[in-house]
Amino acid sequence: MIHTYQLDGEAALPTEIQPHADAVDFAAPPSAVFLTGATGFVAAYLLAELIEKTNAKIFALVRAESYERALERVRANMSQYALWTPEMDTRVIPVVGDLKMPLFGLSQTAFDTLSQMIDVIYHVGSKLSYIAPYAHLKPANVDGTIETLRLAVTGKAKAYHFVSSLGILLGFKAGVPNLTGGDEADPLDAEKCPQVGYFQTKYVAEAVVRAARDRGIPVTIHRIGLIVGDAARGYSNPDDLVARILIGCIQSGYGPDIPHHMDMTPVDFIARSIVYLSAQNESRGKVFHLLNPQPITWSGIMDTVIQVGYPVTKLPFEGWIEAVEEHEDPQSNPLHPLLPFFHIEIAGRMLGVSETAYRALSTRATQDALNGSGIVCPPVDAHLIRAFLKRMVESGKLHPVPDQVMS
Repeated sequence: MIHTYQLDGEAALPTEIQPHADAVDFAAPPSAVFLTGATGFVAAYLLAELIEKTNAKIFALVRAESYERALERVRANMSQYALWTPEMDTRVIPVVGDLKMPLFGLSQTAFDTLSQMIDVIYHVGSKLSYIAPYAHLKPANVDGTIETLRLAVTGKAKAYHFVSSLGILLGFKAGVPNLTGGDEADPLDAEKCPQVGYFQTKYVAEAVVRAARDRGIPVTIHRIGLIVGDAARGYSNPDDLVARILIGCIQSGYGPDIPHHMDMTPVDFIARSIVYLSAQNESRGKVFHLLNPQPITWSGIMDTVIQVGYPVTKLPFEGWIEAVEEHEDPQSNPLHPLLPFFHIEIAGRMLGVSETAYRALSTRATQDALNGSGIVCPPVDAHLIRAFLKRMVESGKLHPVPDQVMS
């Protein structure tokens, strides 16, 4: 963690990263895409959407010992969400490398060759931890962003699309009692960034991308919040915050009774929106908030869990944390690694303990940009929560309810 006043000073874009004189057409169909984070959740859905909506080959940066192992990692990740298709065998091309390394660990020749092949970059990958310090996350999240921008201006001109976080807006400014200024077009404000290493790295990374934009590099920025599984089929990432809370509450027998609104956004909506918005020339230089305009509450979610048949007692936020700490099994409960995070104020804000957190984040400009696309964010309602629970049972992440059909 670093002090708030240091964040803007951390956002140093090397002077040699300069835009091309050649214009970039966002709407031009790409023949080759560079994607980071393909072994993660959001980028897996983005990869599938790019396969469906374009004819491009997808060059996916993957940490691995070999090309074969890299392809295996991508295939395994996609397969757990039933996203892998036969044509991906020929269209997905792993690039064995590491975000934390200069030039991703590639030779200069390999980096230059890659830069000449790529038409567009989607930088999704980051190291996510709510408890790790800034210094631990910076090499992947900040330095890695700089290297993707270096790729954007090496060789031919390219469009660059960055996935940021809505969490960088959820801190309270000194002397300001409520969250304010959550519009897409608002300038960055370091005082609003929570004192959490992960959000600090995402703030600095976005600041670097904004510096690139100010130099004339063609970029878009897509801020995302709490991501849940896909609304169409119910597949979810068992390691994300929402899934861990669902599974952990059921295992411990205690759930949060939080009545205020919060964001949960299905991953398939995120992927469709990013691919659509990034292909519009009007999007150049803009920031988008991919936030579910139909909020939900943890109290309502727990009601659905109880209706399904799981014996869960609802408790106020702080009482819930205390009950979980006393009754959870450190060896099996997925909430255990997150318990320190729940004692930080930002955790409660993310989960709806503060009514102002959700309401402070605007999606007006983003909704306007999506008008006419046919892309609408689905609600995370009781039906979808039941679908998530059913998939978790099928995958062995959650024990079934005896004699209970979750549909």
